[in-house]
Amino acid sequence: MFFYSKERLEIMADELNKDFYPERLEKVIPFDAYDFMEKQGLDIEWKYITPNKRLLGMIFFGDAVWPVWDSGKYNSGDYPHNEFFKKGTVVINNILVDEKETKKERFVSGHEAMHWIKDKEYFKTHTTDVIHACKEEAFEKTYWNNCMNEEDIIERQTNYLNAAVQMPRDLIKNEFFKRLRYKNIPKDPIEYMRYILRV
Repeated sequence: MFFYSKERLEIMADELNKDFYPERLEKVIPFDAYDFMEKQGLDIEWKYITPNKRLLGMIFFGDAVWPVWDSGKYNSGDYPHNEFFKKGTVVINNILVDEKETKKERFVSGHEAMHWIKDKEYFKTHTTDVIHACKEEAFEKTYWNNCMNEEDIIERQTNYLNAAVQMPRDLIKNEFFKRLRYKNIPKDPIEYMRYILRV
């Protein structure tokens, strides 16, 4: 596993924006995770990968089979059926679409795309582990500490990289301070920036 510092992840984010969306480093433009995944050659599918939100998304670093449910609600007697997914497929839990959780869906989609960028080499050497599924709680814990296991580190780094790509630090700082100079300062500048960037 590769350990990236927060500074290195910020640099990676700027490099990704420069390579794929250079205009995002100059002006506030929402990040389109689906367009980004297509530019990476990734396939995107929406499936009920759990009958709840225990898993929000997953990425296949190799060809594999995963159990898929018919709906996002478990009823007695329901069983999943196996579906084949090829290498380079991102699967988003369709429950996020059903429940119109657009911001969460956007973040999960970006998160899975960042796994492809950041962890592809790691999973090449861990060939028995070709599926990486992201649990709901991985998106809730954002702090870093010395007690994190390998999976926690991978998830925190991916969350950080995803956020850094979606909200380029220099642009955010500049926009924030520019807004502070205005007479009509938004009541909550951070919330205003979240609204503009749709994150």
